Amino acid sequence: MKKTLNLIKGKGKIIIMPAAVIIVLLAIYVFNASMRSDSAFVYADDGTYIGASGTVENNTVSVSSEVIGTVAEIKATEGDKINQGDVIAVVENTALHNQHDQALINVQIAEKNIEMLINNMNNLGVQNQDMIQQAYNAYLSVEAEYQRVMEGASDDEIKQAEEMVKQTKTNYDYAKVNLARSKELFEQQAISQSHYDEVLKGYNMGEAQYNAAVAQLNVIKSQPTETIAKSAENKMLQAKASYELAVSNGTTQLSQLEGQLKVAEVQLKQAENILGQTERELEKLSIKSPIDGIVNSVFVKEGELVAMGKLTAEIYNSDNIEIKAYISEANIGHIKVGQDVNLYVDSHGDEVFKGRVTRINNRAEFTPKNIQTKEERVNTVFEVKIEVLDSNGVVKSGMPVDVNIKID
Repeated sequence: MKKTLNLIKGKGKIIIMPAAVIIVLLAIYVFNASMRSDSAFVYADDGTYIGASGTVENNTVSVSSEVIGTVAEIKATEGDKINQGDVIAVVENTALHNQHDQALINVQIAEKNIEMLINNMNNLGVQNQDMIQQAYNAYLSVEAEYQRVMEGASDDEIKQAEEMVKQTKTNYDYAKVNLARSKELFEQQAISQSHYDEVLKGYNMGEAQYNAAVAQLNVIKSQPTETIAKSAENKMLQAKASYELAVSNGTTQLSQLEGQLKVAEVQLKQAENILGQTERELEKLSIKSPIDGIVNSVFVKEGELVAMGKLTAEIYNSDNIEIKAYISEANIGHIKVGQDVNLYVDSHGDEVFKGRVTRINNRAEFTPKNIQTKEERVNTVFEVKIEVLDSNGVVKSGMPVDVNIKID
């Protein structure tokens, strides 16, 4: 009995092995059959492709006027090759030009005002420095005099004062003798009245100088009285106050000018900002192409009044063309970014243009109405973007295109 069971088990193993092989072979057959039955697959000598229909996306850029004005000149026509920044049309707006001219004048006025204030500050600085220096020197002189009065005269000062007394005494004695002789001559009518008057004048001057020298010597030799000391102190305090006032006035005046300068600098900045705005507005009078491409259409003509936002031209970008194709949910797993694509357009028969898959939409959608039949539109598909690599201008916006995406 056990032997029989072993034989059955052994036989079971022999039977099971061929069945597994058959199942695998059947799976391969079914897969290949499904691949052959799916019309999306294209088999060629260089590999397997998934075919689909696509449409060249609109690759044009609309150019609009950013200002109001009258078209003064058209610089580009339909079919022209154009570079980014090239002028398509020129708009004239007198009001903008006037605003710019006035803004420029305001900037120049503000600059002149700043220049004047800086010059005034420099001149005032020099003047204040001179006045402050003079006041300071006067204060030092009076202060020294006050110190001398309070401390008494030095030996040198006394000696100088005594020498001055001697000199003035000599002059005075000579004038006295000269006056006596001239008086006798005048009484004898030997000299004129005017000559005598001159001699008398010299005598009076000599007497005054002598008396002043004697008085100065007495002051120097004597200790200062309270009145003299107080007078010297008051003079010193007045000189000090004058010096401090000169410093204060100079600082105040400079501070006022500095405040005016800051205001003027703000005004200049505002004027420059307005000038910059008007310059940017003037630049908008030249309607320029935002891209390299070909002029598809020009929608304005010279002399026409254009409003802000008015469509003026359409530029076709021939260097960056994309095709939108749709791949079924069943086949999207074969599609990868970077895969090579063969492109075909009706106008060029079997001529092959090259492309590359650049993007695969992650969200499924129902087949667009313009792509498949009513029955097929119930199927879900994925949008695939394909970059055209070498169409040489053949592939254009809106064209239907057959695409074969290489999957191996």
